[in-house]
Amino acid sequence: MIAVFGRVSDQDAIGRLRRRMTGDALGILLHVSRPGAVMRFVGRLLADNSAYLWHVLRPLLVLAFPFALLWGQLEARYATVDLAEGIDPVTVTLRWIEAPSRSAMTPSGTRIAIDGPVMRIDTLRQTSFRIVALPGHPRSLTAGGVSFPVGRTGDWNGSVISRGFLSGRPIERLFKPWLTGVRAVPGGPSAGWLVLPPAGYGVLGGHWSWIAVFLVFSSLSALAGARLFRVRI
Repeated sequence: MIAVFGRVSDQDAIGRLRRRMTGDALGILLHVSRPGAVMRFVGRLLADNSAYLWHVLRPLLVLAFPFALLWGQLEARYATVDLAEGIDPVTVTLRWIEAPSRSAMTPSGTRIAIDGPVMRIDTLRQTSFRIVALPGHPRSLTAGGVSFPVGRTGDWNGSVISRGFLSGRPIERLFKPWLTGVRAVPGGPSAGWLVLPPAGYGVLGGHWSWIAVFLVFSSLSALAGARLFRVRI
């Protein structure tokens, strides 16, 4: 991304603006006892900063699409732990096309067990219940004539952990690869999701989320890449 940023941005203009903003900041410090001069330097600094943001906007728009895909894949793979034996029951919520009958909303599972009663919220057309993992793979859940995988899966979109499903809307699944696509059936659910436990990573003696690990180490690598490729950011 640093290499692409350098190719699609006006590096000369960014370099000039950075030098001018540094000079404006120094001018404020040198003329701190002259309010009029300070205000002129502040105005120039704000104008230069606005021009800098404009030059940065174009490469950021170019990078936005691949970054969104990358973010979705990282979140799908590393944000949560898998549904596995020994972990606490996880909650499943289903949203139905129309208010389900008592027989239609009764779920069943393959290599998973239903833990406790099924809670029904008629005003939201939703049902919620808890599941626990049984030995073996793959695991799936069936409710109202719709079956979808839960836990680890090799879906077409590359998701490692399937945490829910949507009927249709492939563009949404493109940016949310943790969602599986299913075919809606009359009287069945149109969407569903699992609340899986968040993953924690022991980095530098801490208990980090994947977002913290990603932001810290991608920022460090971005600074190193900018120096390596001689890109002004």
